Amino acid sequence: MQKSSGFSGQLIIDVPKAARNKCAELPLINALYICRMGFYPKALYHYYQRPRGTSQVILLYCSGGKGWIQLAQQKLELKAGELFVIPKNCAHSYSADIKKPWTIYWFHLLGSQADEVVQALMGQPTEVFQTVQVGFSEERNELFKQIANTFAKGFSIGNLYFANQLFPHYLSTFITLEHFQQNNTENQVISSTERAIKLMQDNLLQSLSLEQIAQSVHLSTSFFSRKFKEDTGYAPIEYFNQLRIQRACQLLHFSQLRINEIALQIGISDPFYFSRLFKQQMGVSPAKYRKMEGEK
Repeated sequence: MQKSSGFSGQLIIDVPKAARNKCAELPLINALYICRMGFYPKALYHYYQRPRGTSQVILLYCSGGKGWIQLAQQKLELKAGELFVIPKNCAHSYSADIKKPWTIYWFHLLGSQADEVVQALMGQPTEVFQTVQVGFSEERNELFKQIANTFAKGFSIGNLYFANQLFPHYLSTFITLEHFQQNNTENQVISSTERAIKLMQDNLLQSLSLEQIAQSVHLSTSFFSRKFKEDTGYAPIEYFNQLRIQRACQLLHFSQLRINEIALQIGISDPFYFSRLFKQQMGVSPAKYRKMEGEK
């Protein structure tokens, strides 16, 4: 099967190993938390195969087009407005339709209650799998964006809490459509930490110093560092490096750039330093990470 080289407007968030470990320890979210999520619009040639399944529960929501899911001896069609949840350790493969490729939102989930997501959305387990008709909702899509945007700001304890506590609300949009509520984000006061994170997001190609970041929010270096760590749980440069590595994950997934070229795309001229930093956060080297994704 032809392999996709990416989809226009695509998104993937791969939560670093250290952040996943934090989620497993944090009360309120350790029972159910996100380890990966993504959005693939009109995903021609999107295909995955996991012969032994995975230790994570996988939620697939199709908002346009269609595709198929193969589980054991059963093959299902997943169409626009339908949902399917793949249980842990369930051998499977899935693919977008060639003529009318799906637009798909997806999550990989961990935690002691991850298995209960399967039952909550799919009903009692049976020998015959079925997709679930869940319709369409702009609010659902906005909640997805809010979760993704929170992770895009980094993996502070506050962000991990907020994104993962939003997720049950997202799940409820598949179960109780009549109870949707709009989120009011107007008139929010933007803190110095939020302004610093926005600067980091806008300058992933650069090698920002602590002094530059502190100056951008008009604070002394010592006060800013202390305040930033209080707000996020991380030192500013450590946080900035998390954002850079997330960008590198995107490029490893969706581009054909060489490892040294990806390092340059996130402002790191030394590919060996980039590889060490990447492995420190993601648990594997950039080359192995790309190879692992290519084999799925």
